[in-house]
Amino acid sequence: MSQTMQSICDKMESRLPALLEEWHLPGVSIALVQDGKVVFTGARGSRDLAGNLPMTAHTHLPIGSVTKSFTALALGMLADEGKLDWDKPVCQYIPWLKLSDPVAQQQATARDLMCHRTGVAKYDAHAVFCTKDDRKAMVEDLQYLDFSAPFRSVLQYSNQMVMLAGFLVGALSGKSWEDFVQQRILDPLGMKDTSFYAEKLDEVEDHARGYLFDGTTCRQTDYLPLRGVAPAGGICSNAEDMARFVAFQLGDGSWEGRRLISREQLAMMHTPQMDGTPYFWQFPEFSETKYGLGWFTDIYRGVPMVSHGGNTLGFSSLVTLLPEQKVGIVLLTNGNSNFMIYPLTYSMVDDLLGASDAGWDKRFQETIAGVFAAMAEGQKAMAAMQIPGTAPSHPLEEYTGTFTHPAFGTLILHQENGQLSGTLNGFPAALTHFHYDVFNLVLPTMGLTLPAQFGYGLDGKISTLQITFEPTPGVSPICFQKA
Repeated sequence: MSQTMQSICDKMESRLPALLEEWHLPGVSIALVQDGKVVFTGARGSRDLAGNLPMTAHTHLPIGSVTKSFTALALGMLADEGKLDWDKPVCQYIPWLKLSDPVAQQQATARDLMCHRTGVAKYDAHAVFCTKDDRKAMVEDLQYLDFSAPFRSVLQYSNQMVMLAGFLVGALSGKSWEDFVQQRILDPLGMKDTSFYAEKLDEVEDHARGYLFDGTTCRQTDYLPLRGVAPAGGICSNAEDMARFVAFQLGDGSWEGRRLISREQLAMMHTPQMDGTPYFWQFPEFSETKYGLGWFTDIYRGVPMVSHGGNTLGFSSLVTLLPEQKVGIVLLTNGNSNFMIYPLTYSMVDDLLGASDAGWDKRFQETIAGVFAAMAEGQKAMAAMQIPGTAPSHPLEEYTGTFTHPAFGTLILHQENGQLSGTLNGFPAALTHFHYDVFNLVLPTMGLTLPAQFGYGLDGKISTLQITFEPTPGVSPICFQKA
């Protein structure tokens, strides 16, 4: 390890206790790579607060959207074999594919899917609450998702399009996405502790529990099953294994004398394909913010930075590559949407580049505070729309029953103590009255509240429930039919 890297490690370790406390983060697992070698692995904090168990570099946890880089790598391997043309329309590989936008349906390529430029709306709630075990069924569901931007006009992050790319891996290889990634990536790289299903983490001795800070305490969360949408965010790993993945990404496409992918294909993934970023912050240190194939491709202080974050229920991660410096940073945490990983990473990069202290921790705290303030204002604006003193048009019992949608699944409602509650595809759900036949659908698993409106037919009976799953203007509510 170089003296510079040793200094970075020492400074990082000295800062971690205060950072974990300040950001209400139970634990973090870390790996640093330099010149193709793992120079540091370690951890701080707890992987299980109730059990008082320490986080380690071997602790298994979900890595969320960092998974997208594995899907891109799989596609690149298929391109090397001549099975995939990045710029050939996906519908030529999957003839039965249907999208709600006819231009995207006919022209969208694997490149479009992996750099988020199809124009489909985000539908984050769909990716979480409406995932299915059958990935083909999820691809068939794509026809029900609205597009909110013209094809190839803007970067619009989409887990569903990366899921489609993962299905394409299976269609072209003749095996499932999981089997392809296991056999062609995980096994050759020796990533023995990396798997696909968060709900199976309990089977591993050294695994992390996920936590969400609710303003008072860190509350333990459930593991989020992402089977159908796994190519976009389903991989579970640890710092030791991810260090291998990072060392490979910083190389030439070979590993221990065996070529896994061509140098050209690997480099293309780290090359900008689309302008823009889904992040809600902007800092002058970033002169360019773009997206490659499964990776963010930015210019930070004049230096190329390739990275990707990952957020899934109870966990946040960030993997960063500095190709010119041949340095990689892995941060894996068990905190829900916890942004500590960004100031810590940027501070380490600044130390590596010899830049002065940029006060990243304070700047991110201020940025996050601004986001929460904007959310509070949005809630106030919504509350101001409420018309007081109204009541539902029907007795509450008539709003109960089973409501279904072919892509968004089944909502089952029942009445208890004058309140409507039930499940959405097995997830807890509750409806609180807003005004008239408008309710708020509360999904406590992710802390979401979605506007919902009941409708009735000419016979006067409740027949539909329209739910705003995607808040983007111009995107239609999803209409559930009462069985």
